[in-house]
Amino acid sequence: MDPEERFRVVFDGAYGPLCRYARHRGLCGEDAEDLVAQTLEIAWRRIDDVPEAAWLPWLYAIARNLWRNQVRQDRRRSAILARYRPSPLAAVGGDPAGLEPGVLRGALASLSDADQEVLRLVAWDGLTPAEVAVVLGCSPVAARSRLHRARGRLAAVLGQNAGVQRRARARQEQGEGFDRTEIPR
Repeated sequence: MDPEERFRVVFDGAYGPLCRYARHRGLCGEDAEDLVAQTLEIAWRRIDDVPEAAWLPWLYAIARNLWRNQVRQDRRRSAILARYRPSPLAAVGGDPAGLEPGVLRGALASLSDADQEVLRLVAWDGLTPAEVAVVLGCSPVAARSRLHRARGRLAAVLGQNAGVQRRARARQEQGEGFDRTEIPR
């Protein structure tokens, strides 16, 4: 029997049992199909090593090794992700500038994508202007200029919002009514 015919016999006899094997290991859908495909790929490459009589246990051994390798990889990936999980944002109690919650994010959202990116890289990711230049693919001088302009635009937006908020807060403290129409959205 030539290798191709032999593989066809192994494939036809092993596909169903290997699918059951994968499902019994808790795999479903594409994960189960991947395990079966990898096992049969190894059988194809090593068709001369496949035992004549006991090919199914031989394939189960390959499937078991592949499955165990995947479990180890998943465990390592989870451990790495847990170790390097980002810390929660410090602004749990509100925006750091003493603004009403969400005002800073709203002001940032009103800026262009380029301004938002440069501000986030510095404020949220902690990069220096020289490092921002590498990320943006520009000179350090250009990065500092972009950062300066973006900060100015953000301050202008916040200045408009902060004035309205200060007036509303002052009225609240004096016992006057609170007019929601004055707070920009």
